[in-house]
Amino acid sequence: MAKLTREQVMVGAEMVQRGTSVRQVARQLGVTEGALRYHLSKPPEARDGRRDKRTSVDGLEAVVRGVLERMACFRVTGEGRPVQARQVYEVLRRDYGYRGSYQGVVRHLRRAFPAPPVRALRRVETPPGVQAQHDWFNVWSRVGGVNREIQALVGVLSHSRARFCWVSWTANQLAWHGGHLALFERYGGVPLWVRIDNLKTGVASGGGATAVLNRSYDRFARSVGFEVDPCRVRKGSDKGKAERSVRTFRQSFRPLFREDWRTLEELQAALDERAQSLLDRLQCPATGTSVREALAAERLVLSPLPEVSEPFDLIVGRKVSRDCLISFEGRRYSVPFEWVGREVEVRGTLSQVVVHAGGREVARHPRHSRALVVLDPAHFEGPSTARVTRPTPLGWRGRLQMAGLSGPSRQVLVQLPVREQIARPLDAYVQLVEAHR
Repeated sequence: MAKLTREQVMVGAEMVQRGTSVRQVARQLGVTEGALRYHLSKPPEARDGRRDKRTSVDGLEAVVRGVLERMACFRVTGEGRPVQARQVYEVLRRDYGYRGSYQGVVRHLRRAFPAPPVRALRRVETPPGVQAQHDWFNVWSRVGGVNREIQALVGVLSHSRARFCWVSWTANQLAWHGGHLALFERYGGVPLWVRIDNLKTGVASGGGATAVLNRSYDRFARSVGFEVDPCRVRKGSDKGKAERSVRTFRQSFRPLFREDWRTLEELQAALDERAQSLLDRLQCPATGTSVREALAAERLVLSPLPEVSEPFDLIVGRKVSRDCLISFEGRRYSVPFEWVGREVEVRGTLSQVVVHAGGREVARHPRHSRALVVLDPAHFEGPSTARVTRPTPLGWRGRLQMAGLSGPSRQVLVQLPVREQIARPLDAYVQLVEAHR
């Protein structure tokens, strides 16, 4: 039976009294004729007897009130927020042997206590250049003749509503950082804050203001020059503009994802072209202008694009050993000897291991090499410092072996100048030695 409100019943009764048929009134109210006749046949003062039906909580009223008082529930204190009915139900079962239903507790709380007040929502429009919201979504598309799942990172500037999409095969740490850089390039700068969800590539634990950021992402954000604003746990409304942008891309960009693309780069170019067209079609609520005009004004207050040219997915601190090596991912890499005994920062990029110290890059090696010890001979050369004495220079035997020469070549080799005095490439001297063997 359809449920009619008191106002609908009163309107229906008035229309019937004025001569309108019950069938026509029911059609206009969107209910069945039988439901309307049933309500019109009841006297106005009649009350639904189901409200007076006993519940399984009857007899435990004092217990329920005591539970609510201990939990400082709004229902009895008049302050704060009401305790969830599920919590009351679990306490009654655990401590008081309650064997009734959960719905019985719900009906009792609704009957015995007034409804809690409605909490108003605060609508916020951030100033230009202050916030962007980033979020992943996945979509299937045919690339290279194969239907594959693609990860898409959507980004939206909260003020101008300029939204862009960057696609990747994966959503790992490198893709997360690389996607940020790609979106910043499309924004034309870096916003002050970036609001994200509580994904593991961004947040190590917790959520909201107390979230502990992923170490790599934290360093990446500081390197680029923005602050991270994680959402509260299970509060998708905290990044409502990004959620809305995901729906926009799924709907407006669906024909693009259904096409057959030769490469992922071709798909990305098509997505960028479509995003540019949206800038003219959509209106910015904060300014009343087109999104393109609002974006042009917002770009004036965005921070300059970062100089970070290669995103990294792993960042650790390592202490340089006396043999000028640091350990990283099961391998050992050389570092200039002047950093012996000091802490350096090691970043793992897509193909390189980059070592930073003193605010600059001091070493770079291939990543994931087959060798377990990767050395750069230049890291062991140079003058001593006030803190570290340079390694002992190679003797004549060591120099012969490093040059791949035999003992009889000693007389020629000892005539070679030291490295600091070499005026021509060392290969030229090696050829000279070989010529005299």
